[in-house]
Formats: sequence, C-alpha cells, structure tokens
Amino acid sequence: MDDRQLRSFTCVAERLNFTEAARHLYLTQSTVSQHVADLEKQLKVQLFVRTTHKVELTAAGEVFLKEAYAILAKSEEAINKTRRTAAGVAGNLRVGFLESTVGYFLPQVISNYCNRYPNIALQLNCLYWEELNKALLNNDIDLGLTISFAINNVPGLTSRSVYKDKLSVVMPHNHLLANNKEIDLSEMANESFISLSPIVAPMPVYVTYELCAKRNFVPNMICQPELHETILLMIQAGLGVAILPYFMKFIASSNLSFVDFVGDDHYLSVVVVWKTSNNNPAIPLFLRELNQIEIPRFNNLDEFK
Repeated sequence: MDDRQLRSFTCVAERLNFTEAARHLYLTQSTVSQHVADLEKQLKVQLFVRTTHKVELTAAGEVFLKEAYAILAKSEEAINKTRRTAAGVAGNLRVGFLESTVGYFLPQVISNYCNRYPNIALQLNCLYWEELNKALLNNDIDLGLTISFAINNVPGLTSRSVYKDKLSVVMPHNHLLANNKEIDLSEMANESFISLSPIVAPMPVYVTYELCAKRNFVPNMICQPELHETILLMIQAGLGVAILPYFMKFIASSNLSFVDFVGDDHYLSVVVVWKTSNNNPAIPLFLRELNQIEIPRFNNLDEFK
C-alpha cells in the first residue's frame, strides 16, 4: 500500500462518495476506485459496501480508517522531520567542552540556541583535553570548545577562534611576586611547578616545559594531578605555582594571584572545533549563535566575574 491509496481510501470514507472524493483529490473517479480496489486486494478484506445509492464502510473499513489516519500522520511527520533536519532546524547536536573555558558564555549560547531551534536535541559533555579530541575524531561529538594548542597537529579538524586569552603564572596571594603587574618567567626558575597529568592532557605539560625552556630553565615539576581543581588547591596551599590560562581565574579562589609574564608567547585562543567531514546541518546554526554572543577578550575578563 502507498500514500495515494490511503488518501483515496480516507477521502472516500469521509465523504462516502467516490465522485466527491475524486473531485476533492483532483483525480478521476476511476483512479480513486482503482486505489481502493488495490487496497482491498492487498488487505484481502472489503472496506466498503457499495450499492447504487450509497457507500458505507464495513466493520473492517472502520477499523482500518483509524489505522490509515495514523499511518498518514506518521508519514507526514517523517517527511517534515526530514525536511527540518536537512534545513538544520531539527536533529541532534553533541557539544563537548572544557569546563573552565566556557563557563561565563556557553550558558547564554545554549539558551539562545535551544529557544531558536527547539527541535534540535542538544547534548552537552564536559571532557578532558584528550577525551575531547578523541570524541571529535570518533564522531562521538559534533563540536568541541577547547584551547587552540590542544588541537595542534590533529588532522581532519576545522576550528574557529572564539576569543583570545593569555597564559598566566598562578601563585598564592602571599607570594613575593603576587602583586606584580607582570614578571619575567625566568624569575620562577627556582619555583616548584604543578601541571596536569600528561595522561589526561599532555599538551599543557608540553607548553609549560616549552615556555620555561625559552627562558633557559627546566621547571621543577613536583606534581601532575588529573584535575585543574587539584592544581588550584595545591597552589593555594603554597606547594607550588602553575602556568594556566587566565580564564581559570573564574573557578579559582580569591587567595590566588594570576600574574602576567613578559613575552609574546603567552597568548592563546579558545576555539570551537569540529571534524571537517562532519556535515551535520546543526553545526553552522550553533556557530551562528556563538558568533552573536559578545565574548570578552583577555583584557576585560574581570568585567564578567
């Protein structure tokens, strides 16, 4: 059976008149009759009792009428859903993010996106650095919000800068250099350093070593926990310092100081990234919403505390 047969059947059932049904459907009466006859043949039941003066539904016809309405409605729903998905206004979008990078702007983006596209199911996943990259490459997420250097040399990804930030030396508020507007990173040569575990995120560790190497010293790495929160706690306890993005200040204690260091190599970009081959039409819609949000740059982040 097909939609044409079902529509002919329901139209006749509603009017109990083949001529009127044919006129309504802009078909010939013989075509409508053939549709109904074919349907009865496939179902192996009689749907109408036909006499010279009237047409009536059989008991089987009355039962099938309800089912025909349901089938047509489901078919229409499938067509509309497919068209909305193709147009990017329905479907699914999975977004992965590093929690500390997006806390002050992502909620607004999500709210705007969900209000504008209520038929797109949005799934959010807070991930570690390496987990996010793997999820993108394995098609477990469609979009990622991460740090630019975290995706360096990862093939098959496309990215767009969201905002510019900077790296800072994070130290206890009672450190001798805590009140400096900026420092030379070489002044930290004798400090104990803390960084994320390379198992969780090898890139931040690499960046710390690289920045220190440019200043002619090797950092004394005393601990590499798995969470940023642990790093911040250890710094607050006076166990060491760390090189972290400035946006970490939003989840840090007020007892910690984020101090700039001299050089043009302490800037970084927070980026939105997706697999180049991913053609999910919901992606550009999310990018559009992200682009319309006023996101602070590194020099005025404190306004959003």
